[in-house]
Amino acid sequence: MSHYVLKNHIMESKNVLLMRKGDMFKSTKPVSFVYKFSLQITLILAILVAVLIISNVYSFNVVETNIVNNSKYTMGIHITNIQNRLNSVSKDLNEVFENHIDDVVVYPKKDESNKYFDALRLKNALLSKVSNNESLDALFILEPSEHLFLIQFGKNILSNENQTLSDYLKSEQFAGNTAIGREWSSIQVNGISYEIKSFKVSDIMIGAAVKADTLMNVVKKTSNSQNHYGLTDKNGELLSATDPFINHLSPLPDTGKTSYKLDDGKYFIISEDIPEIGKLSNLIERKSVLSGLDFFQWVIVSLGVVSLIIVPAVLTSLSREMIKPVLELVKATKELEKGNWDYQLPLHKASIEFAKLFHSFTSMTKEIKQLKIHSYEEKLERNKAELKYLQMQIKPHFFLNAITTVSSLTYQNKNEEIRKLINYLSEHLRYMFKGGLVNVTVREEIDHVTNYIHMQEIKFPNHIFHMIDIEPNLEQHILPQFLIQTFIENIFKHALVYGDILSIFIKVETYSYHHEDFIKITLEDNGEGFPDEIIEEVNAAGTRVNETGQRIGISNIKKTLSLLYKRDNLLNISKNEPSGARVEILIPIQSSVDQT
Repeated sequence: MSHYVLKNHIMESKNVLLMRKGDMFKSTKPVSFVYKFSLQITLILAILVAVLIISNVYSFNVVETNIVNNSKYTMGIHITNIQNRLNSVSKDLNEVFENHIDDVVVYPKKDESNKYFDALRLKNALLSKVSNNESLDALFILEPSEHLFLIQFGKNILSNENQTLSDYLKSEQFAGNTAIGREWSSIQVNGISYEIKSFKVSDIMIGAAVKADTLMNVVKKTSNSQNHYGLTDKNGELLSATDPFINHLSPLPDTGKTSYKLDDGKYFIISEDIPEIGKLSNLIERKSVLSGLDFFQWVIVSLGVVSLIIVPAVLTSLSREMIKPVLELVKATKELEKGNWDYQLPLHKASIEFAKLFHSFTSMTKEIKQLKIHSYEEKLERNKAELKYLQMQIKPHFFLNAITTVSSLTYQNKNEEIRKLINYLSEHLRYMFKGGLVNVTVREEIDHVTNYIHMQEIKFPNHIFHMIDIEPNLEQHILPQFLIQTFIENIFKHALVYGDILSIFIKVETYSYHHEDFIKITLEDNGEGFPDEIIEEVNAAGTRVNETGQRIGISNIKKTLSLLYKRDNLLNISKNEPSGARVEILIPIQSSVDQT
């Protein structure tokens, strides 16, 4: 309806503006704001757009950021490939160690003939692993006391490198290197870098070696004239590079940053850690990616100077034609926020668009005022009706339970108990029919609950034990009627087992949560406890009423708490330890005092 009315207001405003040329603007037919503003802003807009495009595309910061981000993404892929290669080598080394360590340990105890065949079998095992793993450059078994040294080389090891690596592995220098162990370590053999890892049992060593150049093979395929990659160890020493250009940078400085500039800004250096080895670094010549930016910077400066001359004139016109009307609309909006629904926008010379907007705003304000009043009154009536309905659902629940109890006692001919029960019941009914009372004090509700428990003790003598603990300063605080009573009835309905003692504990205390004070009501029993699906349903966010009529008491209590206190988290049920049910209810103290 509001859109239809607004459309009519706009149509009427247009007719009025066309027919009454001098009433609102006191001049000839107004010129469109869009037309006037377009003429004035076209030139400055073209210049500013050009400045923004050029400055954003060719800005040094943007370019450098893109370089760093792209490089990090690429290096992340490379590092993953390197780690995959190392992991595959580690896996093969582990398998050789686990499958053949026993054979190597008993090797010295065998005769020469068996030693020959064992050595041949071990050598074939090493060859099988090296042949099936292109990342594995060398796999060896060393037993110095028996002069046992078996080694197999991968296809990445050149013929002139075989002997130098074998000699180093058999040397005392290698045997005394305490850094060699189960973690990857870097070594230099005749100017060639290797990553080596080994398992040692007594004097027996089973290890694997990978050339740094092998790890860099994939990286070299993506290297170009602008990107140079280097692999360094944990001390910053260069292990392998994609081309000799990067060799003069070794050792790379450890700045603690992932990206920095080198040689007075001539190069970008982007480094990422490889935990097993050290770092992978990407060196990029700055001039290769920033060429041509100097010229465009001078263009940007020139355009900026021109803009400084034109912008003031455009801004003056913009302020008069657009900003001033907008500020008046903002002021009108703030007045509406304060509740001043009778505020009127001032009449002055304006463009057609703002004249229509002002007229529509005024009409819409009047309509919203009427709708707001109607909606507020309707909401109040709806809440009152819903609260009355919830109470009507609760009251028969109590009444029927009480009548059933009296009926049961008459069949047992317990006249004295019936007399007491009638007294209790009269107090019970008097509390129930208080003329639609919504809120009561904590003391009134507790007295009512105590009266109800006494009725149950008559029906189940020596089967009920209850304890009530209330902080004295909370007795006169307000809470919804039947809030505690509903759960006490559920305890007797579901937790009481004939022959067993039913234990009921009620505690009312002050509770603070997130700097807000509450009345916390805790009810516990020793029955079987709530089923899991009931706990999940009641504790779930939002308020849901059971349409089937089951557990309507708990549903109504949750709905009542939501209506009165505008919260959905004031009721929580759970299982008690070691057995039974536990109910926790929070009543905001400020809200409870204000409720009448």
